[in-house]
Amino acid sequence: MYHLLPVAFWLLAIGGAILPVFLLSTFNSQLSTFNSQLSTFNYFLPSLPVLLAALRLTHIPRHASAVEPAFQTAVLIGIASYWVPTVVFLILPAWIYLAYRHLMETRALLASLIGLALVAVWVAVFVFLGIIKTPPFTEGIGVGFLSWIPIGAFLVAYIASTIVRQNLRVR
Repeated sequence: MYHLLPVAFWLLAIGGAILPVFLLSTFNSQLSTFNSQLSTFNYFLPSLPVLLAALRLTHIPRHASAVEPAFQTAVLIGIASYWVPTVVFLILPAWIYLAYRHLMETRALLASLIGLALVAVWVAVFVFLGIIKTPPFTEGIGVGFLSWIPIGAFLVAYIASTIVRQNLRVR
């Protein structure tokens, strides 16, 4: 049970994240819009930095400084917000989590804001120099909202598997 239940959560999350790609392929008119605005790679890519940010945030030891993990979490969330700009609002649950664990301090708050600003500055510089192309969200308002499906599915799977493992470890 300790290993099987988290695997089931992850398989459900993967199935739930892949299902919209197959559903969109059945609608020919929406398929061309999907392919032009959001490739399959860009569909799944924002979920990786978000999961890494959640992993980094949840593995802060007790009574340790949260300044560096808050900065790293904000940088990862900022990188994910290149593809889906609304992901930047995930910094609010990160701050709530830090406050819940009594790790939130002014330095951690400022470090996370500096991390977000750092990514914004570097994206602006890279776009100006032509190293990366213009962010996908400037092509249309609904481009990034479809990417919330794998982000949400993978975050729910991570949270559920963490809770299940913790509860099974206690027993």
